[in-house]
Amino acid sequence: MRYFVALATQQHYGKAASVLHVTQPALSRQIRLLEEELGVQLFERHARGAAPTAEADLLLERAVFLLRYAEQIKADLLARQSAPRGPVAVGMSPGLAQQLTVLLTQAVREQLPDVRLRLIEGFAPSLQDMLARGEVDIALLVDPFDRSNLVSVPLLDEQICLIGLPGDARLRKARLKIRDLAGVPLVMTGLVKSGVRLKLEDAAARAKVELLPVVEVETAEVARRLVLHGVGLTVHFAAAVKEDLDAGRLRAVPIEGLSLHRAIARAADRPVSRATDAVLGLLRTVIETQVREGRWLNTRLDAHRL
Repeated sequence: MRYFVALATQQHYGKAASVLHVTQPALSRQIRLLEEELGVQLFERHARGAAPTAEADLLLERAVFLLRYAEQIKADLLARQSAPRGPVAVGMSPGLAQQLTVLLTQAVREQLPDVRLRLIEGFAPSLQDMLARGEVDIALLVDPFDRSNLVSVPLLDEQICLIGLPGDARLRKARLKIRDLAGVPLVMTGLVKSGVRLKLEDAAARAKVELLPVVEVETAEVARRLVLHGVGLTVHFAAAVKEDLDAGRLRAVPIEGLSLHRAIARAADRPVSRATDAVLGLLRTVIETQVREGRWLNTRLDAHRL
């Protein structure tokens, strides 16, 4: 499998053999044996190298998972005699990554020094796909998401706010209603039909409020920059711009009835390694500490969390 993944990635026998530190004949023999065992052709040779077939593309996705899983099995067996060890991949949205990467990395280095942490940014739909493919071990997801084949733990209820410059007259109220967004120039943040954007557009449709998008972006960081330059206001979580709120550069006002529920999820069809279980617990602790100490704005811990 390792030989196959190397060739499928490099798409050249010479380059793959160099990466594997083996001879080209040895690599060719292993690939031929694999093709004979599976009964399919995996590569088509040509002047520039080796092109993977459709069967190879299917195998590659599963082979990468199997090799990661084999590595984790070895780490788990070693870990029975020691502290949790091995690789753990954690997926989260770009906005959460801004808030959590430093805190989680520091906590893992201090408390789980033998764990090799990998942090992956993405939005909920892609993170759920990564969980299914075994590319991440844990993901922070927002409702609604498909819970089939997942084990999820409720975590947070996070209030969605209108965010803009502190002198903006539209932000003078302590709380806003969705109808207050009519005619407001908006930097629309996030993916269509997902997360904050989905909640906002659904609420506006129900209230028959016509939103006024001036630009669409994916991440809170890009939206933040546009808002600071006076392009418009954005709708997002206050915690994503906490430094600007503390410094008085921005103001965030909660919108009634708009909130998102966050959960920590993992795939249900794979055993959890000791390292993954330890990181999952540490991640929850880091987040809950931030909320209890008031550093995660307009947020409360989910009452139904386990």
